[in-house]
Amino acid sequence: MISLPRKVPAAVAAVAAFAVVIAGCSSSPGGAVGGPGGSSSSSSPSTSSAPITIGGTLGLTGALSETSAEYNAIYDYWAKQVNASGGLLGRKVSLNILNDNSTPSTAQANYQTLLTQDNVDLLLAPYATYIGVPVVPLAKAAGKLLFNGGFVGQQYFDQANGWMVGTYTYQEPYYTEGLFKAVEQLPASERPAKLAIVTNDNPFTIVARDGYDGQGGAVQFARQAGMKVVYSQTYSATTTDFTSAVTRAKASGADMLVILGLPDDEDQIVKEAHVLGYTPKVMCTCGSQATTLPNWPSLGSATNYVVGTTVAWPSQGFPGMAQVDAFSKARGETTVPAYDYVAYAALQVLQQAVEGAKTLNQQALKDYIYSHTLHTVVGDITYNKNGTTNFSEVITQTVNGAQRPVWPASVATAKLAVP
Repeated sequence: MISLPRKVPAAVAAVAAFAVVIAGCSSSPGGAVGGPGGSSSSSSPSTSSAPITIGGTLGLTGALSETSAEYNAIYDYWAKQVNASGGLLGRKVSLNILNDNSTPSTAQANYQTLLTQDNVDLLLAPYATYIGVPVVPLAKAAGKLLFNGGFVGQQYFDQANGWMVGTYTYQEPYYTEGLFKAVEQLPASERPAKLAIVTNDNPFTIVARDGYDGQGGAVQFARQAGMKVVYSQTYSATTTDFTSAVTRAKASGADMLVILGLPDDEDQIVKEAHVLGYTPKVMCTCGSQATTLPNWPSLGSATNYVVGTTVAWPSQGFPGMAQVDAFSKARGETTVPAYDYVAYAALQVLQQAVEGAKTLNQQALKDYIYSHTLHTVVGDITYNKNGTTNFSEVITQTVNGAQRPVWPASVATAKLAVP
């Protein structure tokens, strides 16, 4: 999950002007142009044969293009499936996914276009927290439910006041919860006692380390496990050389390393640890689902014994999982990216809400979602009042090139191993 750089709060402030413009077109949350809960044309879908338009943005170019390509492929795959089965409410589905160039300001402008000019019927969140943060108030002001398979952020869900529903099954304060539970199951002689944490300097990974509103965070989980944090380093988002950080972590005597970064950061730190011969008992890429991405096997022996996290595993057999797994394999991926699962799940929630409520009225969709259990590729979802899901996580470990789940016991095919 990509995170929020320090510069984003200024962008969030700038978005207020957009929100004022959009709010002027809406009578109340849930009410877009034409009346409460959606436009007059979309509230009675049976009167129209025009396609249902689903809008959103992705970083199809720029820093987020690799992962955005996963989202885009899944969106297209789902749309083809749905249209082959007759569409939604008897109407075809049309995707309107704009390129935000991996920048918040472009995303703001794009969502302004989607909401006030294109008048899309349904709205998908962008990929990456720092891209999504300025979009949240725009969607809320327009009375559009934001279907979010693109990013996490406990505080932003709180701010959305129920108008954003997510499909990531763990928010950033709880990123390392499964890891520490897996470590608890190690024999006492193999359990680490000293923890090193290296953290990308942005609010998302800071929360993953320190928790939110007194809850969660790697530091607190370590304390509860009786571990001592002997080294904690925060690095700039522009850092490319991690020699110093890894050298100091090794010198601290830490026998557990938690990396809270973005995919590229985490890959670089894993490779640097391998070069420097740093082999703690446990090493986790816990800031993003780097071990599920297609390039992970290319790191070779550096991946040995590295732990990662994801939202689901193929053996769980959740609805739609077989199709997504087959789609991923056809793309040459050895592990299904977590991003594929959350993207598809967001569209499953959207589809079940539209078909269940039998309308595109936003308030009706919101009411349906919060009063029903949604069956998705990441499991059954009963939403919390702020639009987040209940906690669920899978911890994996790569050993000799093979990635296997090690926690929870219901999914595990192997036990957590130490080098």
